[in-house]
Amino acid sequence: MNTNKIQSFFVKSLWDEKEVRWDNINPDMNILVGINGSGKTTLANLMYAYYRDPKALGKIRHSEAIGTPDASQLADTEMVYVRNLDVPTRRKEESPLLLELENAVYQNKTNTSLFSYRMKMIDYPERYNEIQSRIQRLQQLVDGLFAETGKTMVIRDGRLYFATAKGNQCQLTDLSSGEKQMLLILLRVFLLEEKPAVVFLDEPEISLHIGWQQQLLDTLVSLDPNAQFIVTTHSPSMFGRGWGDKVIYMEDIVKTAK
Repeated sequence: MNTNKIQSFFVKSLWDEKEVRWDNINPDMNILVGINGSGKTTLANLMYAYYRDPKALGKIRHSEAIGTPDASQLADTEMVYVRNLDVPTRRKEESPLLLELENAVYQNKTNTSLFSYRMKMIDYPERYNEIQSRIQRLQQLVDGLFAETGKTMVIRDGRLYFATAKGNQCQLTDLSSGEKQMLLILLRVFLLEEKPAVVFLDEPEISLHIGWQQQLLDTLVSLDPNAQFIVTTHSPSMFGRGWGDKVIYMEDIVKTAK
């Protein structure tokens, strides 16, 4: 039994009219699919809040939520929630997506950043080869995804940037919204260090072209094969290549409350 994974989740009287009963949650990949307004994001929000953010739980209209295992039993399990942050702003340097990406790269008060992870090579010299190998693997994955635009990931002198085919430097601020979104998702999973964890992804396909949508789930599992993923999506491209058995239709787990 996977005691560090979510196994079932019940919500009584969601929005005063719906009941959610989700049993047999897959310990590896779960892809929530449903029409707009079916409650995919609300359910993901409820699950994350139940386990990590009780204050947010009280803001979602429901009468009762019960998870198995309960919140206390998963208190030590790492959980991350990657929301879509591609929202318009007056100045690109104020973009929530860019700010979140910069935190994941350079500094993060609550989680490990890429550069603090690199520092472990100094703090834990016995792990030097392991950490260096993982970072090189991450760079290879990113370079493969960014190959069509001729960008390669460079970590040098305390900075992360991308070298272009013409030899120029592309900063994080210069990346497209889709490139920022993809890089943020990969970093958040990479920094789990392949530990058992629960990862929530809300509509990650937004801003990603179809090719990246088709590769995303395989790439995430390769970064952390021990994680449990709960993904909400509208896009068949996300699960069209071998993930069909992991799809959960909202209509199958949401019923009218009695």
